[in-house]
Amino acid sequence: MVSLAKDPKYLQMAEKFRNEILSGVYQQGSRLPSDEIIANAYGINKRTVAAGMAQLVAEGLISRTPGRGSIVVRQKIVTKHTNAVVCVTHSGGDVYSNMESEIITQALKRGFYPVWVPPALFNAGISYRLDSKQFHQYMEHAINNMPYGMIVHGERFIPYDMLERNLSKIGKLVFICNYPNTKVLPAKYVLIDYAAAAQKVVTHFKKKGHRKMTFLTTPVKTIDKFLLKPPQYHYHLALKKACLELGMEYDETIPFQMWNSAFEPDIFRSLHEKKITAAALSSDSVLNCYYGNYKTNLKIRIPEDLSVIGFYDTYGEARPITSLNIREREIATMAMEMLFEDSSKTKKIYIEPDLIDRGSVLKQ
Repeated sequence: MVSLAKDPKYLQMAEKFRNEILSGVYQQGSRLPSDEIIANAYGINKRTVAAGMAQLVAEGLISRTPGRGSIVVRQKIVTKHTNAVVCVTHSGGDVYSNMESEIITQALKRGFYPVWVPPALFNAGISYRLDSKQFHQYMEHAINNMPYGMIVHGERFIPYDMLERNLSKIGKLVFICNYPNTKVLPAKYVLIDYAAAAQKVVTHFKKKGHRKMTFLTTPVKTIDKFLLKPPQYHYHLALKKACLELGMEYDETIPFQMWNSAFEPDIFRSLHEKKITAAALSSDSVLNCYYGNYKTNLKIRIPEDLSVIGFYDTYGEARPITSLNIREREIATMAMEMLFEDSSKTKKIYIEPDLIDRGSVLKQ
């Protein structure tokens, strides 16, 4: 009996015969084994076999008729993609609603329509509150519907191996903002330039006379449990490198204490003890959303006691701060242009964030 791995059995069975047809094991006009033989070989029922074969029919590889079985009709996938653009991304909020708007505009004017992954699934995935089986099921259904293409925000929980196995079904694939996967897939990439962002932040602090800075971030408790790291980790590495290049001291113990859920009041007290006068933030709202009580109780004033530069430029904050605008509309526009261009060549571009000065960095 053939052993099946983690994907649904009908998809794995279809993948095996797809690969054998495309590689020439089965030539045009050849007959595949009967459903009964396949069912016995894989330890599945004939209904599951039929579901798998339906995938190959949809791809134009085989035909199926009662009494004749499954016949190979061609050895090249004929894609029958829909006009859907599946968006596996954040949605809503000050920043991502701008992306949504731009993607919708760019898709509709070309006769296509975007479909977003349910926010409950995507947001739960970010914090790893998600049963991965549920998200994988959604992705399988989205892929099997043969979209024109996919726009994917590269987060840790994205099933990159599934995307790689199904590139022919996806059509065109564009990753936006981040890409933590270690393997570069044949796709397009429109990414945030964290190196340039870090250079701008460190340069701004240094011009204002600051000598020592750190990074205040969200408490990602699972950061050491997974090979793939979240965006704020890569930003931290970029800040560390920029400080080294520009001659500024960088305290990297504080972000790791936050990631490891150390006692937050001790972290904020140590800012004064270590004579840290400046901090980059993983987002504009990180202090108020995660550490607001400690900041208030310890009487840490922004920017009088600590100069800060935020990220994402969510100017809806009660007291706007100097921040990095990721130019989300440009990211979305460029991603859609790449999605609809004729070339299938892998391409990667980086969008350099703009530093918006709102006076939250005081001169030392």
